[in-house]
Amino acid sequence: MARAALLAALIAISELTSSAAGDPGTRADSRPSALDTPWDPARVSHIVDEARQARQQGDLVAAERLCYTVFETVDRDSVVGYDAYADLLKTEHRAEEATVRAQAARLRELRAHRADSKGPTSTYLGFAPSDGLNAYSELLQALGQADEAQRMRSLALAYRQVQVAHLQRTLMFSQGKDPRGAC
Repeated sequence: MARAALLAALIAISELTSSAAGDPGTRADSRPSALDTPWDPARVSHIVDEARQARQQGDLVAAERLCYTVFETVDRDSVVGYDAYADLLKTEHRAEEATVRAQAARLRELRAHRADSKGPTSTYLGFAPSDGLNAYSELLQALGQADEAQRMRSLALAYRQVQVAHLQRTLMFSQGKDPRGAC
């Protein structure tokens, strides 16, 4: 239990540090960048592993808190990634900018709706955020930003995995199983 509390404190410190790092979209060359997103796949993977361990040890409350952290991190960073993608499209004078900007707004609306809801929600977006993040990755790759492209590919994969986890949790619940900590 002390280990889970320590991990939660480290996560909180990490989030404060990343939010204090500055506004997304500011770089010396004024080009929006995926580096402006706080996405850290290694940290998220570590949290998922901690959640699995807590679940296996029967600490479902700690496991669920960790899963919630993962879900929120992926959702938040996906919105930030979409915003950075729209900003880059604008900088590059690409026609898709308006569509991507509207999709980012839709993702923000969904996050706000989830924050206000009391239970699980399922919403049809009309687009696949993981596809948009992969398109962003391809653009970054084409612009010679391979490391940033890889980070966005990993975020796209994480977004897809979180959606699968939500489905699996729903199925577990419908089968009478406890989904807490299953992420």
